[in-house]
Amino acid sequence: MTGSPGVAFLGDVGIALTAALAGGLIARSLKLPALIGYLVAGTLIGPHTPGFIADKDTVALVADLGVALLMFAVGVQFSLDELRHVRRTALIGGASQLLGTILLGIGLGSLLGWGLYGGLFAGCALALSSTAVLLRLLDERGELGTSHGQLMLGLLVMQDLSLVLMVTLLPALAATASLLPTLGLALLKALAFLGVIVLLALRVVPTLLDRIARTGSRELLLLASVCLCLGIGFLADKAGLGLPLGTFLAGIVLSKSPYAHEVFSQIRPLRDVFSSLFFVSIGMLLDPGFVVTNLGPVLATVATILLGKTLVTALSLRWLGWSGPTALRVALGLAQIGEFSFVLATLGTSRGLIPPQVSGVLLAAALLTLLLAPATYASAAPLCRVGRHWPLFGRWLRAPQHAPEHLAPPAISTPRVVVLGGGRVGRYVAEALRAHEIAHLVIDFDASAAARLREGGSAVLYGDATEEALLRHAQLPHAEQVIFTLPEAASTELALRHVRQLAPQATLIVRVHRGEDIPRMRSAGATQVIHGEFEAGAEVIHQTLDRLQVESAQVKSYLQHIREQRYRQETDSPRQNH
Repeated sequence: MTGSPGVAFLGDVGIALTAALAGGLIARSLKLPALIGYLVAGTLIGPHTPGFIADKDTVALVADLGVALLMFAVGVQFSLDELRHVRRTALIGGASQLLGTILLGIGLGSLLGWGLYGGLFAGCALALSSTAVLLRLLDERGELGTSHGQLMLGLLVMQDLSLVLMVTLLPALAATASLLPTLGLALLKALAFLGVIVLLALRVVPTLLDRIARTGSRELLLLASVCLCLGIGFLADKAGLGLPLGTFLAGIVLSKSPYAHEVFSQIRPLRDVFSSLFFVSIGMLLDPGFVVTNLGPVLATVATILLGKTLVTALSLRWLGWSGPTALRVALGLAQIGEFSFVLATLGTSRGLIPPQVSGVLLAAALLTLLLAPATYASAAPLCRVGRHWPLFGRWLRAPQHAPEHLAPPAISTPRVVVLGGGRVGRYVAEALRAHEIAHLVIDFDASAAARLREGGSAVLYGDATEEALLRHAQLPHAEQVIFTLPEAASTELALRHVRQLAPQATLIVRVHRGEDIPRMRSAGATQVIHGEFEAGAEVIHQTLDRLQVESAQVKSYLQHIREQRYRQETDSPRQNH
């Protein structure tokens, strides 16, 4: 573009944002995640396709801010308490997934003629999933707070931390004389940085934010938070941990502050705008011509990620005691590679460690798996439904999971009510049932939630509520009511179909997050479906009209009318988004 550098910069950013808007709108009209639209839009305005070409470096520069804000916002929402129940899986399962995928990469390198070192380099790149993309997918689906969402986050943190060793070891392996000194220096840098983070979290940041908040200026609080984000991200990058991981740790530092929710509400619009540029910048890297020329190696690499990495991850999680459906869902979510794989590929090419063709194949495979990521992750529920009828896969899915020692199966008599899901809503229901001395059983595979419920006096069965064998153990045929408070629609639907077969006479009450899921649950056998957000809105309306002294009968009549209209509308228009 012509004109001053500033105008050219703004023009490129504006065009990239416009492309993101157009791609997102088209994707949503096709019932696809907006993420796919952003990636395709980036490819269309990139240097490898005809037509207008946006400046790749300019877009990438702003995209770095986008991924920094994305990871910072995730860190602010992050809870170490919620991740505590998956720490063993993150350490042991994460390590086995990394090692298994690296071995797959070595095999792939041998098959494609890259040699042992080239295969090792490729295996390290394949082991790293895209934190930014997966967190965006979980956020769009409302699954960040679920147990499988927390499990994915734990594994992603393990992968991100392993990048420190990779960027240190891989160049050092090419010059073995400097291996130990280089590794020792990198570890010292990482430990020093983590020490600074702990000091900031405990001593500096709470006091600083409290003083800024006392000024009463929202702008200053936001500015201080962004400075914290970018400052820690910069230090992390200098320490070899990378900008994304640094900004994520900055968010964790802020997450314990009483101002975390206020900061998140202000940072979220910025995050959404600039993170879309990050995905556009990734799409701009795809060279369709290179993919066609190297189609065989690219497809082999994509197959290794989608099949091999998925298998390694699922087997690791199953070995650690997680249920088959949960292990499969997490494994399919991690079946892609992204931003840190780009870092490794760029490092290898710039230092002459791997040929340009290897980095090109890794880059193409990364972009293709990112394009497929939403569909790959969404395929977990259909695969579980179909796979149960396959002899070997069905046995693997149905095999019982191992409960923690402090959550041994309870002596179940005959519960009148069974609650599937021990989250906030499930806990409220269990408290009400205990208060009225109604025999009940709660099923959940979040160990910390299950332990809290058991301490409160509820009978708890630890396990995945979508497992038919576990549901049979819960004596569902004797239950009068089954309450579904599971956090995710696909799991709810799967459990609902099992329960309807096991307990045809029971009343099945289902909570959903989205209006579009109402007809889906009714077709699966739900007796009554409750749309959580709509019911919260109805209660706000009730309180508002009541305080405005509208007659009680009139308020009741109006609420009944909008409920009937709402739920009938969802049934009549199942394809609408709400």
